[in-house]
Amino acid sequence: MIGLTHLVLVPGHAVWNMRDDPALDSSWYLKPFQNGEPHYFVEHIEAGVRTAAADVEALLMFSGGATDPQAGPRTEALGYWLIAEWHGWWGSPEVRGRAVLEEYALDSFLNVQYSLHRFRDITGAWPERVTVCGWGFKQRRIAQLHREALGWTAPFDYLAVNDPPNLDLVKAREADTCAQFEADPRGEMTPIADKRRARAPLGYAPPAHWKAMR
Repeated sequence: MIGLTHLVLVPGHAVWNMRDDPALDSSWYLKPFQNGEPHYFVEHIEAGVRTAAADVEALLMFSGGATDPQAGPRTEALGYWLIAEWHGWWGSPEVRGRAVLEEYALDSFLNVQYSLHRFRDITGAWPERVTVCGWGFKQRRIAQLHREALGWTAPFDYLAVNDPPNLDLVKAREADTCAQFEADPRGEMTPIADKRRARAPLGYAPPAHWKAMR
């Protein structure tokens, strides 16, 4: 995949069971606060596919590890890729050949960090630009806090696809999460490090060089 310069990143949020209709809550391994969200996840996937379809130099990256013990080795990233397949890549089947997985990330910071490294491993260079497709309420966390923590200075766009209906509650929780990352930008200490350990029931670890900033 030499010659691709644009990383289109879709961060995962949960693991799909890879069998039933992905629009249904019952076909996902969800946390209680995620009830009613799967069809929004599908919109993130669609946005990533459409963004990559509009740029022949884009590499579409679905990011997210095996984060739920009930799901076993199924990863968020693989489920997202298979949902794109389920939907026929929304009429852009050519994107399939430029869609890859990052299967180790355990939170939003690692979605970005590990996807940058995965992009470099695949193409031989860092991306010249990044576009993240995801929750609107996470824009500041990802496009500002994580970008600054990584020292990323190349173009970095954030496509705010949608927000969940319980936005007021979500914003309160997001404010706490942003405060944690402001205090600990790379998530190396409690409570962020504890959350990561809880999301890694199988103990999978990325390549050692991915743990560098970039």
